Amino acid sequence: MDINYFMKIQNAYGTKNRREKELAKINNEMSKHFEDTYDTVDILLNGTPTQLMIIKDTDNNTFKKKIKSVHGDKFNLGDYVEWNNQKWLITLVDADERTWNRGYMYLCTVPLRWQNSDGKIIERYVYAEDFTKYSNGVTGNNTITIGDNQYGLTLPVDDETKKLKRDMRFPVDFDDSDQPDIYKLTNRKVKLSDNQYFGRGGTMIVTMSFDAFNPNHDKKVTMENGQEVWICNYNNSHSPLPPTLQPPDETTDLRCMISGNPNLKNGYKRPYTVTFTDKDGNAIDWQKVNFSWKVIADFNIIQSIYSNKIDLFVDKEDLIGSSFLLQIIYNNSVAAKINIAITE
Repeated sequence: MDINYFMKIQNAYGTKNRREKELAKINNEMSKHFEDTYDTVDILLNGTPTQLMIIKDTDNNTFKKKIKSVHGDKFNLGDYVEWNNQKWLITLVDADERTWNRGYMYLCTVPLRWQNSDGKIIERYVYAEDFTKYSNGVTGNNTITIGDNQYGLTLPVDDETKKLKRDMRFPVDFDDSDQPDIYKLTNRKVKLSDNQYFGRGGTMIVTMSFDAFNPNHDKKVTMENGQEVWICNYNNSHSPLPPTLQPPDETTDLRCMISGNPNLKNGYKRPYTVTFTDKDGNAIDWQKVNFSWKVIADFNIIQSIYSNKIDLFVDKEDLIGSSFLLQIIYNNSVAAKINIAITE
């Protein structure tokens, strides 16, 4: 009797003890049936198609959702989730990743924009709270000043947000406002939710206190996507030449999805199909997209590519219990992926 064969069937090959074998079996079963649940939906995680289980929280806060993903699909603090035509920010991650990846995400309601030192307009969607009742982080004569009109904004930690400093000014108002409300950054807390030291991202909270609009320094500018927005202390000496108008190309902002059974039965051929849509969900003809299929595996898989499909075939019992990745490559990056397990 070949015990390794049965371990591969249970997807437990390479594990060291009984506990690891049981975890491998649990994770394998969860992956197989993850998309069968009512709460599992297709989303974009930082622009990459994947699946999450999105669950209503018990406190009926519609701005907050519990999230889960299978063991192999991690998410981190500060990641963006695009779901239901909305942008959500992951603000809590359970560090225990033995089975599910668990966490919380909050609905982003404010696009925060500023100009960096290179003259580039930076935009981050943030979760906003009313911080009027709290200290604004500024003291005078040993007396803590309570802000009259304040926001608390949660945003991801990245190379741009790390450079945000006190006294920087931001518009927090409608883009078409004639004279927008301006807020000044008066406090920043960067270590309350910092998981970067073990590779799971981070978020920061900044306090914004009401300031005054300055018509000489606060300007309405046109972003690369053609949208007109307000930018505080705008310096047009950094401005690049206006972009050359190009004919519209529906493939410049596309989404793609791989459909097919995540279990490839040993000795049987299975087809997989890729479909493309634009940012509004309209179908794009695959013949207009310069994409390629890519299989990532430590073993040989017979492939047959035609139109927007690929047939995969494996006929080797030793591979039962193994898994591999099927990807779509577009513009030299991974546009979609699916994990496929080989079963008996």
